[in-house]
Amino acid sequence: MGGSSACFRSQLPQLLTTEEINNLSLKTNLTPEDIRQYYLRFVHCYPHGYLSRRKFVNYYQQLCDEHSLQLRPLINELFDLFDMNKDKKLDFSEFILFNILTNAGSINDKVKFIFNLYNNNYKEKFFLRNQLKEFLRNRFDLFDIPSSRFNITKVIDIIFQRNNIIKNEKINWNQFTDEILNDEILFQQLISFDFDQDYEDQQLIQRSERF
Repeated sequence: MGGSSACFRSQLPQLLTTEEINNLSLKTNLTPEDIRQYYLRFVHCYPHGYLSRRKFVNYYQQLCDEHSLQLRPLINELFDLFDMNKDKKLDFSEFILFNILTNAGSINDKVKFIFNLYNNNYKEKFFLRNQLKEFLRNRFDLFDIPSSRFNITKVIDIIFQRNNIIKNEKINWNQFTDEILNDEILFQQLISFDFDQDYEDQQLIQRSERF
């Protein structure tokens, strides 16, 4: 009996170390006790200590409800992005970072995370205007970020005009995100659902407040 019990214990994931807990606490702004509780629930649901791609897709489809079928290819892509060590599974550290971002992150945090996440994978990728619109709207849907088709289009147009890129030319993804991340007005317009002032008006207001 003792032997079988030891064998069962050996199949369970190891407890998190104090260092691992503290690192996750810093990354997620959760207390160490919160991390421990999350971990206990995680290993209860996933006794092997990780999610396979199939389980992750099923998990996220349940969160997405009515949009799950349309988003399935993007959910697979999301798995690849959060699989930081590329071992074809999500361990607790990867899974909790994903969960905190999607469930508790602010809109600002989510958008900046999307940009930074894709910057590592899209360094050499170029987009046409319409491709960018579709890309952003799909990712905003994936992370449950309210979006305005008008504002996304307007921000894209501003950046293309600023860089003298004509209608049928492409822009590099990193160049596009750098423009937004380095311009707070533009960033706020992108994430504003009901933005009724144009970019030039906002610039004028910002300049007047400096004097």
